[in-house]
Amino acid sequence: MAQAPLSLPSDSKSNQPHDDSDPPPGYSEQFLPPPKLTSAEAGWSSVSFEYHHPVPAGETPNLCFDHYAIAVTLGQGFQLDWQIEEVAKGRVQRQMLFHGGMTLVPMRHAHWGVWNQPHEGFAINLKPELLTRNATELLAVAQVELLPQKPLYDPLILQIGLALKADLASHRLGGRLYAEAMATALAAHILRNYSAHSHQSVRYLGGLSPTQLKLVTSYIRDHLNQELSLEELAAIAQLSPYHFCRSFKQSTNLTPHQYVIRQRVEQAKLLLKDGKMGISEVAVACGFTHQSHLNRHFKRLTGVTPKNFYQS
Repeated sequence: MAQAPLSLPSDSKSNQPHDDSDPPPGYSEQFLPPPKLTSAEAGWSSVSFEYHHPVPAGETPNLCFDHYAIAVTLGQGFQLDWQIEEVAKGRVQRQMLFHGGMTLVPMRHAHWGVWNQPHEGFAINLKPELLTRNATELLAVAQVELLPQKPLYDPLILQIGLALKADLASHRLGGRLYAEAMATALAAHILRNYSAHSHQSVRYLGGLSPTQLKLVTSYIRDHLNQELSLEELAAIAQLSPYHFCRSFKQSTNLTPHQYVIRQRVEQAKLLLKDGKMGISEVAVACGFTHQSHLNRHFKRLTGVTPKNFYQS
């Protein structure tokens, strides 16, 4: 999907300041039909996601965002006429976009588009604070300046978007933590490849210190029945989310999301052995949304269902 079909009118809420605790605004409330899949109720903070199928043929007005927007085409290709400030000297361009084609529109860059037929795709919106936070460490700059791009193909952005789509569709446990980790990786990739600033190598110290690791893992164990966020875990280690993810994996060989899932399964095993709670009660006590989530992860990690484990 090109940026044009997933853009907001210039007088819409996307151009108004939004609360720092809210994710960037979505598009479906404007002129698009409701999305087939959205992160609106998922509790994500620094990123939002919408999947649309179909996007009707149409045209946008001239638009300008207060956040960074990526829109990706899936499936059947289509013809796009587009115009982005500072690209091709601002002249209208025409090209075909096929599966994986995308537009990356920096904030405060005017853009416009028209497409000739219905198509399928998703949009990812990133809050400026997410990129600014990572730019300090990756680029050694306090302000972010992304270069406006003509429509492009980027396999990693496509992969991250499809991973977010699959996570929303499956209603997996830990979606917020997973989404924030994906958003952090996406922000780092965008800064490395599409920033006006050259990448500066930042000294990487390796894994967490024993004290950091103990503090984080203890906090996870004490809050397994709650929704955990990447930012709160990184704050405990006094690291940025970007370096926390790298350091945590170096120390544990697991991502924070994978570690939390394993700890919840281990806690479920203890409660099942105790025999005082039913399986559905165990699921809730360990932070799983419902019993099917416990069943899926329990069998994947232990090879048996909670019921079989309970009966044994």
